[in-house]
Amino acid sequence: MESDRHSTASLDSLAEPLREMRLRFEAVLAPHREALWDYCRRLTGSAWDAEDLVQETMLKAFASLAKLWQPVDARAYLFRIASNAWIDQVRRARRAPMEELEAHPELEADSISERRVEVREAMERLVTLLPPRQRVVLLLCDLLDFRAGEVAAMLGATDGAVKSALQRARTTLARASAPGSEPLRTAIDRTAAQHPVVERYLAAFDARDADAIAALLHEEVTVSIVGCAEELGRSTVRASSLAEWASDPREQWVEPGYLEGRAAIFVFYRTADAPRALGWVTTLDVDADGVLAQRQYYFCPEFIRHAARALGVPAVTHGHQYVGGAS
Repeated sequence: MESDRHSTASLDSLAEPLREMRLRFEAVLAPHREALWDYCRRLTGSAWDAEDLVQETMLKAFASLAKLWQPVDARAYLFRIASNAWIDQVRRARRAPMEELEAHPELEADSISERRVEVREAMERLVTLLPPRQRVVLLLCDLLDFRAGEVAAMLGATDGAVKSALQRARTTLARASAPGSEPLRTAIDRTAAQHPVVERYLAAFDARDADAIAALLHEEVTVSIVGCAEELGRSTVRASSLAEWASDPREQWVEPGYLEGRAAIFVFYRTADAPRALGWVTTLDVDADGVLAQRQYYFCPEFIRHAARALGVPAVTHGHQYVGGAS
């Protein structure tokens, strides 16, 4: 028991300096975040997947700092990590149906493929024209103006291989006809809240009743404040993010709807400049008894601005990290 307490104390002593270092890290990379998010959006074809890829990129970039012994260009460093992370995701997505079939031979291959297509619908639409590496090369060179040599260094390839992939990608796009698929729906829609737990959450939020929201949470609920914090357990959530929200004096309310086909809860503020501005987005994972998990897209300014444009409203953003005090 004594060793456990010592280990916990040692970890706690590391947390604060790491948070301070993360803020400095975010400040250094802030000039590149919008371009990174746009790049990830074009790669994945989904605002949701783009935010996930950006967060994965930032975590990997921060975790790899100790391995950097030579000066690096911050922009190239970020885009290299994002590119390779996405290529790995696509490869895993393509391998997954066969691996699942091998693990469960009683399943039909067709049914597995159908489920995978549903889950990765946005990505699948975008990778039909170009293989992953060609898509990465095209975006890095033609959209972000990286030189072939820089892209080669990012991907561990030769200049010739990058130039060849770029030429093939351009040729494929020039010959291809534009796809006619409809964009995934983004709209305010009450039907997105047709679950008793979600309806009670909306009512409690609009009543600014933190205790009522806490009562809806499972005892072991997980609340992810994307890119910032993970809160585990109802009591922690009530004492932390819910308490912070309850103390926020701004007028705010929620409206359910869809963002690129996925059910979401939009949080709006009334500001001096706009009667209805999007402040953040949240999603709930619920069962008959309450909220199992929640993801809050609060410290995600690029994601919020994208959602606000899709809804045709202004955005209120909060930076990329919590810095203490009122948000």
